[in-house]
Amino acid sequence: MYNRPPSLSRITLGHPTLLDTRRLVALKSVAMIDTPAEPMFDRMTYLATRLLNAPTSLISLIDGNRQWFKSLVGLQDPWGTRRETPLSYSICQYVVTSQKPLALTDSRQVDFLRGNLGVSELNIVAYLGMPLTTANGQTLGALCVIDNQPRQWTMEEVDILQSLSETTISLIEMRAQIMASNH
Repeated sequence: MYNRPPSLSRITLGHPTLLDTRRLVALKSVAMIDTPAEPMFDRMTYLATRLLNAPTSLISLIDGNRQWFKSLVGLQDPWGTRRETPLSYSICQYVVTSQKPLALTDSRQVDFLRGNLGVSELNIVAYLGMPLTTANGQTLGALCVIDNQPRQWTMEEVDILQSLSETTISLIEMRAQIMASNH
């Protein structure tokens, strides 16, 4: 008997990892969603675009309904101004659900991204994303770079983004500790 796969929206919006209470509590505890831009995070996305020669870089934090950008370079409006998109535009959510890096040469050729509005409307073609995972093992989001043309990511580029993501999660955790000690 043939079982139809669940629709993409059901997979993304209802994925247990995205809705996991421990992950959402950890995300809330860092108190970063809906906060103003901060230079230390803006430096990370700036470095990612410069070092990897990519037009777009994002620090995305994924809650149960949306991806919110703590920092961004090169994201078109209205999403760049809003600093968030619904999950129907998100590729970073797959980094969160797998808790592993994701490298895509051409997202238009990837079955699980058919219908993803980030691919069709934002022209996300090549994508490289690294998980932002806390010391307690909770993946809060991703640091990613995006290109609008097909691209084979090199091991050096993967290593650079991995280092930047490790620095980013360290900054997130240090910021959370400082804020907690000030309250």
